[in-house]
Amino acid sequence: MSIIRRGAAWLAVLLTLSLSGCGNSGYAQIRLVNASAGYAALDVYFERSGTAGTPQISNVASGTISSYAAVIPAAYTVYFTSHGVGAANALVSVSKTLANSERRTYVAYGDSGSLGVLDINEQQASPNGGYANVEVLNADPDAGSLDVYLTSPGIPLSNASPNFSALAGGKASAFSAIPQGTYELRITGAGNNTDLRFELPSLTLSDQETLSLIITEAPGGYLVNVMALPQKGPLTVYSNPDARVRAAIGISGASTVSASVGSTALLSAAPASTVGTYQLVPAGSQTVSLAVGGTAVSAPNESLTAGQDYTLLVYGTPGNVQETWLADRNVPALSGYSSVRLVNAMSGSGDPLSLAVNFMPVASGVPLGSDLPSGAASGTSPYTQVVATTTGTVTVTDYTTAQTLYSQTGATLGSGNVYSMFMFGSTSAPIGVLSQDR
Repeated sequence: MSIIRRGAAWLAVLLTLSLSGCGNSGYAQIRLVNASAGYAALDVYFERSGTAGTPQISNVASGTISSYAAVIPAAYTVYFTSHGVGAANALVSVSKTLANSERRTYVAYGDSGSLGVLDINEQQASPNGGYANVEVLNADPDAGSLDVYLTSPGIPLSNASPNFSALAGGKASAFSAIPQGTYELRITGAGNNTDLRFELPSLTLSDQETLSLIITEAPGGYLVNVMALPQKGPLTVYSNPDARVRAAIGISGASTVSASVGSTALLSAAPASTVGTYQLVPAGSQTVSLAVGGTAVSAPNESLTAGQDYTLLVYGTPGNVQETWLADRNVPALSGYSSVRLVNAMSGSGDPLSLAVNFMPVASGVPLGSDLPSGAASGTSPYTQVVATTTGTVTVTDYTTAQTLYSQTGATLGSGNVYSMFMFGSTSAPIGVLSQDR
């Protein structure tokens, strides 16, 4: 091989290495965190001069981070797409001018049909000795505004002030210098330190570290998860250690019911037609304890998914107690709408039920012990969005006989709120409970 040809070959190799490496002088280094619950994999295109070409970042799975892509410094339109669909089908785009040696991480978040993007500038100056620089990104708009606490482990939140206050969904905080050390990380609803959404007993902030904490969506729509991303470092995902569980009692007759999951009491000697409040319960396999009229009833263990909301529905008769676990999805409805479902716990009937709001069908043919019609496809949501109102008419009918069992006029269905319409009792004595779940 001639000297000229050998030199050209080495030049091609060196150019390829320079474009694919993470420490290339003169190129911007860009990576992506897929924090979206709605998109299993994402691509990123950098378009200039009217040509998007192929994705520079490709097939980034939900809950993961890509490697850095070396991008020539220039002004770009940056397209974020579902994997494999092309830049013409972008979910969202941003305009960005990338500079020499710039490092940046994009964070894509949101449910299907509502992808958003935040970005992290990874060129922050190191803090003073003995401190770490920390920012928080709220990449879960459904969670609403949140407070973030970094406290000495075990300190009650009643004795603490949030390090980051009222951080709205889709927003990032400023960086805050926090003394190095080991902290307990807790996240609550804004202004309510009893509304615990996430807890991590131990998070170490290293000397002169720069750290981004990314709040992400959990399956139930109310609790949250957290990702920790050091500047130029690897991503760590912290799943919520808890689920939220409540009990609803549809036992016919006058018997009271007590219910516990693990060591957490949900209800104690509660009468029929009671809908309890959500309680935090550690995720994983938990024992279920039931007592009807003071007599223990055998119940199988339940495996609780981290971050999920559940309703433990207890129904039947004192001599034939049954239970169903409903996976609740407490994601806020769109502005101007309410999200509503029907839960059939009418043990004294056994017929399927239907629900209408303002005389428009919401649910049809829901059998006893369920919130979905028989034969509903896997993944079907039991919730329907209806126009929010303060003068609503809520009607429940027997699907088999078309008999009106329950009607409530002047019902308030607030904008963005989530409701469950529980039906208890019997055909001759129906009881309806419209529960605002969020």
